[in-house]
Amino acid sequence: MEVGIDIEQNERFRNISQRVIERAFTKSEIEYAEKHINKHEILCSFWCVKESVVKALSNRALDFQQVCITATPEGRPYIIKNDYVKAELEKLGMTEIKISISHSKDYSTAVCIVY
Repeated sequence: MEVGIDIEQNERFRNISQRVIERAFTKSEIEYAEKHINKHEILCSFWCVKESVVKALSNRALDFQQVCITATPEGRPYIIKNDYVKAELEKLGMTEIKISISHSKDYSTAVCIVY
């Protein structure tokens, strides 16, 4: 089992450049965030997820665009296990990846467990 965690200040994402958004987030993640009043908090939490995945997979070269976050109809976030993510899991001899996100007024955090 591997674990990764990240925490960021939401305010850092209030004025994030469009260039950074397009490099770090998938089209579906951007569309999801834009549907919310607190877009910067959603982007911050997604950034935290991606960072926690990088840490859990011990792969600093991980492509943020390849780590795609979505949610169940009930709102539970999860990582889409595309070919890229499956290959990273296989390198570790693992098959499952779980995430959890939490917010406060000032911070977002995420944890990733790979097993």
